[in-house]
Amino acid sequence: MNSAGDGSDGRALGAIYRHKRGRSDLESAEAGFTLIELMVVLLIMAILLAIAIPTFLGVKNGAQDRSIQSDLTNAMTSAEAGYASGGSYVTAASEVVALSSYEPNISFETGAAADGGTHPNNLSVNTTSDGQQLLLVGYSQSGTCWAVEDNEGDTTGNISGTPATLGVDYTHWTESTSATCTAGTGFPTTETWTVHY
Repeated sequence: MNSAGDGSDGRALGAIYRHKRGRSDLESAEAGFTLIELMVVLLIMAILLAIAIPTFLGVKNGAQDRSIQSDLTNAMTSAEAGYASGGSYVTAASEVVALSSYEPNISFETGAAADGGTHPNNLSVNTTSDGQQLLLVGYSQSGTCWAVEDNEGDTTGNISGTPATLGVDYTHWTESTSATCTAGTGFPTTETWTVHY
């Protein structure tokens, strides 16, 4: 039997300690993430993406809407300048030519304003036969049609679907059937018009 003073217990404990410490160092060198830890990280990333993606899409749609609104405002300002110098709006085809010279970065047409293409900033133009009303319509890539109209004269000969008030009015609607909006035939007649976008 070992006596308390011969030190064999101390050597045995030291050997066990050194062996355990060496094994612990080896285990920590090979340590990694557990499956649960990885799953928690993936769950946190999924939650962050679920928050970020709708926010990004909302900002993107808003920017697309503001872009077409800016084009409509610029075109209306140019058209009103032409009205001020001529006393009336010209025919839709002539208005397209005039607006194209005032605003070369915007494509104007008497047909439907469509999504994208070679001219993503295109607007549909329509005027009344008496030259007192102008309607501009644009399609936003968010799927919304935006319109602005200016009525300077008689409120009885309006373009179908526009308000019977003098001045500038605005409206918008979601286009679900096609990626086009028109200021001509097919313009919706049930939209609510306001004095701002």
